[in-house]
Amino acid sequence: MHRVPFKDRPLRDKLTQTGFLLTSAAIVLLLITLLAYQLVMQRRALAEEMSAHAMVVGSNGAAAIMFGDAGEAYETLASLKHIPDITWAAFVLPNGQELAVYQREPMELGENHAGAEDIGWRSLLVRRPVVLHGQLIGSVAVHASLASLYHGLALQALFGGFAAIVALSLSLVFSRRIAFGIARPLLNLVHLTEQVRSEQDFSLRATVYGNDETGRLARSFNDMMVQLERHDVRISAELQQRRLAERQLNELAYHDPVTGLYNRHYFKEKLESAVAVALRYATSCAVMFIDLDDFKIVNDTLGHETGDQLLVLVAERLRDTLRSDDVVCRIGGDEFAVILENGPGATQAKRVAANIVAALSSPFSIDGRQIGVGASLGISLCPEHASDTASLLRNADIAMYRAKGSGKNNYHLYEPETDNAHP
Repeated sequence: MHRVPFKDRPLRDKLTQTGFLLTSAAIVLLLITLLAYQLVMQRRALAEEMSAHAMVVGSNGAAAIMFGDAGEAYETLASLKHIPDITWAAFVLPNGQELAVYQREPMELGENHAGAEDIGWRSLLVRRPVVLHGQLIGSVAVHASLASLYHGLALQALFGGFAAIVALSLSLVFSRRIAFGIARPLLNLVHLTEQVRSEQDFSLRATVYGNDETGRLARSFNDMMVQLERHDVRISAELQQRRLAERQLNELAYHDPVTGLYNRHYFKEKLESAVAVALRYATSCAVMFIDLDDFKIVNDTLGHETGDQLLVLVAERLRDTLRSDDVVCRIGGDEFAVILENGPGATQAKRVAANIVAALSSPFSIDGRQIGVGASLGISLCPEHASDTASLLRNADIAMYRAKGSGKNNYHLYEPETDNAHP
């Protein structure tokens, strides 16, 4: 299993582990300190106790030492057998000769002088002088083992270790709860930040739990979200205005302001695209020029406003007559153009042209007047009549004038053999 470095772990785990380690170190240090203190104090207490026993024994055995009664001296020393820590005791004469020795375990006295005290890690030796009537008559030496002391300390350490384990277990439980309580506001902020990033919802707000650093951080986050929400509203409004402006510019660039049809600019781009598709995929397209008959008379007699209304009605009839995928444009004045795609042949183009001429031959009603205008229509096919837009337009224009010259209100399909010039 891959071990995650401490710096990459969740904040709650960091707080829990840090608290657990600090608590463990504090408990262990406290336990060691208490055991060391107990050891020092109990050794000192044992030394004082042994010194007191030595003084009592020395006082009781002073007469035996004075008269050199070894038996009586031994009996006095044997009274120490009821004290389990004492392993050895002796009366020593001033010349260093042992008068009597009591021992629970074999022990050598060594060279310690009267009145000296030797406390080691395993045992202690206490010497006290024996004085009778102000005269030093000898000394008493008492040796004690520290085994019971260490045994007691071991029991204390065992009990302290058990108590430490219980305390650490409880500490771990409470550390987890405390760490979760501390980390919860930060975890909520992290979750909220990820939600804002994924959903782009700047209306989200953090819950403020208090006035500490996390509370101030939550309030700062909320203030930042307020600013972002206002900025997002401004940006959205600006984008909406920009899209509206772009649509308006597009309308102006590609649409005729009077009829709402596509204009000459769009017509040229669309025709180039239709010709390119027809040539690339070996299909065909058709272009039609439509010129209204006698429109100038309407404009001159009834005015330009009536003329514009007439153009709008003509545009409506053209849209109603053509299919949804056919393109109809106003290319100027009273001139319109139609682009037929998806492989129209001469027969289909003539049928569409006939429908247009029929639709525009019916009178238009404007302000209670019945106004009649016809339409002359010229047709040119790609690639049958031309494979470039310039020639295709020229041929359609020629065909339109042929239709107008043959009596108006009619259509004409370009004929390369006969239509070599304008009529």
